[in-house]
Amino acid sequence: MQGRLVTLEWPGDDDWAAIASWLRPGSPAAVLSGDWELLGAAEVEQANRSGRVHHLVIRTKDGTRIGTVSYQRSGRIGGYTVGGAIGSPELWRRGYGAEAVVLLVDYLFHQLDAHRVQVTTAGYNKGIIRLMTKTPFVVEGILRDHCYLDGEYHDAIVWGLLRDEHYASLKPSEDNRVLAVGLEDFVSEDDKVQARAVLTEHLATADRTALTPYLEPDVTAPGKIVPAERGAA
Repeated sequence: MQGRLVTLEWPGDDDWAAIASWLRPGSPAAVLSGDWELLGAAEVEQANRSGRVHHLVIRTKDGTRIGTVSYQRSGRIGGYTVGGAIGSPELWRRGYGAEAVVLLVDYLFHQLDAHRVQVTTAGYNKGIIRLMTKTPFVVEGILRDHCYLDGEYHDAIVWGLLRDEHYASLKPSEDNRVLAVGLEDFVSEDDKVQARAVLTEHLATADRTALTPYLEPDVTAPGKIVPAERGAA
């Protein structure tokens, strides 16, 4: 998945330790997100291979590994929760994390047929809250005393985005510039049209389909199903 600033890649064997370090308790990214897991590289890898969570690595255009985004199923079919972390504070507020989440959200709706995507942000993270207010995400609730920092509890904000809201957001405007990235189709529309044309021609001229026995007039051949006459009991 490629954006203007970053690309998202599936992790390789040498990425698990980096992901674990970004998510470890007390790391800068974990502190600002208000969420972390005490996992080593092996546990992160196992969690991904089991399908419990799916991490992707964020790389800048020169190939530098700078962070991760993740998704996991949530609630009913079509629901996902996403998260992310940029490892070094020096790289914050440059748009890398924002675009990475945009690409991931695009992927969930466009390729995995998501119906709803959820993000939870710490109530003390001014930068992320300001970013979220510029997106079509809707504030759906407050989790009281969900995060703990500097000796006290803090609330967390739950944001949600539905499928139709996402596709409406892909139309750039003065009020909405954050989610107007749009993941390109893996297969071009022209190729899709040509694929249908090839199949249509084949069905019209060939007899190598499972439908052939039902289209032939001789319904007395073995294995044929003779339709019941209308009005028959």
